[in-house]
Amino acid sequence: MALRFAVSLFAICSASIATAPPLDPVRTLYEFPKDSYIENIAVRSNGQILMTDLSKSELFLFDPSVAGSNTPILLHDFDESLGLAGIAEYQPDVFAVISGNYSFTSTVQVVGTWKVWSVDLRGVGITTENGQAKLSSPPVVKKIAHVKPAHFLNGLTVLSEADQTLLISDVNGGLIWSLDIKTGSYEVAINNTFTALYSSPPFSASGVDGVHVRGDSAYFTNFGNGTFNKVLINEDGTPAGPVTTIANTKGPLDQYDDFTFDCDGNAFVVTGGGNTIEMISADGKTQVYIAGNLNSTAIAEPTSCAFGRGPHDRHILYVVTAGGMETPVNGNTIIGGQLVAVKTTSRGSAC
Repeated sequence: MALRFAVSLFAICSASIATAPPLDPVRTLYEFPKDSYIENIAVRSNGQILMTDLSKSELFLFDPSVAGSNTPILLHDFDESLGLAGIAEYQPDVFAVISGNYSFTSTVQVVGTWKVWSVDLRGVGITTENGQAKLSSPPVVKKIAHVKPAHFLNGLTVLSEADQTLLISDVNGGLIWSLDIKTGSYEVAINNTFTALYSSPPFSASGVDGVHVRGDSAYFTNFGNGTFNKVLINEDGTPAGPVTTIANTKGPLDQYDDFTFDCDGNAFVVTGGGNTIEMISADGKTQVYIAGNLNSTAIAEPTSCAFGRGPHDRHILYVVTAGGMETPVNGNTIIGGQLVAVKTTSRGSAC
């Protein structure tokens, strides 16, 4: 998730260009048409990649193991919504997906439109017919809940696989919801000054964004105040202790959005308008850019990332981007949303 900014802000960061990280080699797997805002990503156990589009109501499936030309396959169109946000696997090959109306214009109704769906991919594969890739069968899609009070549901993570519960960030509501998949009931789990909305001129006010549960803690970013945070949680997702800020954004255009972890607990955080991937060590003492560059479209406005799950791509960080749709590269360059592969020295998340 990224919010529109004034082009003149680019002048603010001119002094940081000399210290910007060098352009690390990244491989573009696919570039969507211009004005495609690819918002979130998840990797299936078979290595195939799921991607949501915030500018459309379409869920895509992509197989990175196919050599040569390859395009994403439309998996499902949630045509009653204008866009899709977070995605998370809550059972083996069964994913929760957020749909709703993100306001690219001031005339769109946003509050009250947010829903969470179940997308069952068990038995769904990719086949080839007359040289064209297609689904072996359609997914089974069911509505889990309509979270009517939500302002803008975005980040999504499994709270308990055994209990079938989720945590969901509300960027414009400034809080985190818990959701029972079995019943569809929801309630506020975390609502404090660390999740709240913050004004960040010239950006619009915004709050908690990416959220992930690891062990007995919830980790989350706050887009508005540029923080990466951690809190010990109870079984129901409520705080069991104080919130600790692990890191703050490094650059004036960096916007902490979504993130993922590797086996060693290091966080890999996308920086939105910073056009980079930042690694934050488990102890918070190391905070470095590992790929991308402020002035490059190699990773243009990254929105989310996930490690591969196979023996050959566990160290590969797959990143989706908005292409600079809301925060143009160099203040004026917009390309199509991307899926890129970034080589890392990490062991990945498949421990």
